[in-house]
Amino acid sequence: MAVPQIQIQSTPAKIGLNINRGQQTIRQPKAEQSIQQPKADLSIEQRPGKLTIDQTKAWHNIDLKSASVRTGETAQVAEQKWMEGVARVASEGDELMKIEHGGNPIAMQAKRNAGFEFDIQPGGRPAYDLVDISFQPSGADISVQRNEPIINTTKRDPEISFQRGKVSTYIQQNPDLQIDWKV
Repeated sequence: MAVPQIQIQSTPAKIGLNINRGQQTIRQPKAEQSIQQPKADLSIEQRPGKLTIDQTKAWHNIDLKSASVRTGETAQVAEQKWMEGVARVASEGDELMKIEHGGNPIAMQAKRNAGFEFDIQPGGRPAYDLVDISFQPSGADISVQRNEPIINTTKRDPEISFQRGKVSTYIQQNPDLQIDWKV
């Protein structure tokens, strides 16, 4: 006897997807920044130096001397003349002591002492050596105060744009089931 057979044939369902991808863009603007550097505060204080000009020798060269210098020179010349006078008087005394040797010592001494001698010394020291100049510099006080830079920064947020994606489904293949009897 023949047994009937069942034949089943199935076709699976297929789902299709339509995908529209999402888009995202991110843009980062640069931050704004300003930097200012103030100048440093600088102060320089220069104390004056000491300048000394001594022109005493120049005044002495043209014979313009102070009273104390003139008095000292006169005393020195007077002392020298006094010593010369003492020597001359002693020498003349010796000559008069020896009058018995002959000659006329009194007349000779009178003739010798009748004149007056003096000398003039023109000029003086060279002109470049007459003024003494000395200078003592003094220090300077230097003060520096630095100033910090002024930095201003403005941040910029990122610019984000987003477009959502979309997914849609559809049936690409319908399911099918077929059943058959075979004898």
